[in-house]
Amino acid sequence: MSKLFSIGELLIDFQSVGSGGLKDTKEFVKNAGGAPANACVQAVKLGQKAAYLTKVGNDGFGDFLIETLKNEGVDVSFISKSDDYDTSLAFVSFKDGGEREFSFYRRAAADLHFTEEDFKGVEFSSGDVLEFGSVALKTEQAKATHRALIKRAENAGAKICFDPNLRFNLWEDKEELKAVVNEFAAYADIIKVGCDELEFITGLPAEKAVKAMFNGKLKILLVTDGGKGARLYLADGSEYACGGYKVKTVDTTGAGDSFFGAFIAQVMENRNDYQAMLDFACKCGAYTTTGYGAIPAMGDKDKIDKAVK
Repeated sequence: MSKLFSIGELLIDFQSVGSGGLKDTKEFVKNAGGAPANACVQAVKLGQKAAYLTKVGNDGFGDFLIETLKNEGVDVSFISKSDDYDTSLAFVSFKDGGEREFSFYRRAAADLHFTEEDFKGVEFSSGDVLEFGSVALKTEQAKATHRALIKRAENAGAKICFDPNLRFNLWEDKEELKAVVNEFAAYADIIKVGCDELEFITGLPAEKAVKAMFNGKLKILLVTDGGKGARLYLADGSEYACGGYKVKTVDTTGAGDSFFGAFIAQVMENRNDYQAMLDFACKCGAYTTTGYGAIPAMGDKDKIDKAVK
């Protein structure tokens, strides 16, 4: 059976109770977070095998994160602990409609300082998937580790999946972020990107941006648009669309990650009905918005199919 290897940030999401800005919030709820981790868990909930690759601080927060992923069925044997760096934290508040305001604490994040040596035991096979985002690509050390793992995965015949997941407040220089995203996008077979991110990444208006993304080995481009659904583009020019699903949204945290994890899970099943794959991925993303938090709000196939029509 193929396996998903997700690499990147693993952090605590402190999510506000009620709506309002961070300045006025008095109470938070603790959940596990990090976009690649969320996608990884969704794939497991849909029946796939998966492992997470990262480093956390040697502290109670790190222990909580490892325990959470383990309880979700994720292989945590490649998560190490650091005595020199901290577990990442993110504070999230909610506006009306579930939109979020973030404040990150990652200047001394352990997941920016893992090395290839930390993952020497990872063995890729044909049919496996390596998935990652841009948040953990902030240091030269982390970028070098990603490059090495991507090369190993490619040599084994694994697919490379990338979610740019732009977080501008984590980068002092937006041009540096753009350069990093474009470098790593060139390695990807599948990319998931928000419609509002395309113009920044390509420097082109929306109607030209999609075509510009297919300038390397890219085979599938997924473009999400929140509650309006998503579109899927293939390198041969084929295009598919899903208008989304109407649900009672309380928190949009993790919706895009759930979408991507669900799509990857179907790729791992060797499905090629792209319309059905896109529709189901949108269902998963919509379902996740009906509960608070990312991982706690995700469902398996039966729950999703029953709840989202």
